[in-house]
Amino acid sequence: MPRPKQMVKRASVEVAARLRKCKFSGAAIPKGTACLVVYDGPRDRFCYSRSVALEMIALGRDRLSELERELGPDDGG
Repeated sequence: MPRPKQMVKRASVEVAARLRKCKFSGAAIPKGTACLVVYDGPRDRFCYSRSVALEMIALGRDRLSELERELGPDDGG
């Protein structure tokens, strides 16, 4: 039986080992600061600052809740 498809991209929280730049805002992410890293492919990885990451997570949570509501209640089948 096939596995259900993962809806969330591969992502992790990392501590910057050197200065990084936020993909969305262009803001500096200083060394030693936690940031969200999202992998879009085998070599494509993008860093996001804490404030941008929290906004992305909130938007994702809202969208998933919206999808869940649209599917309706569980009818047992």
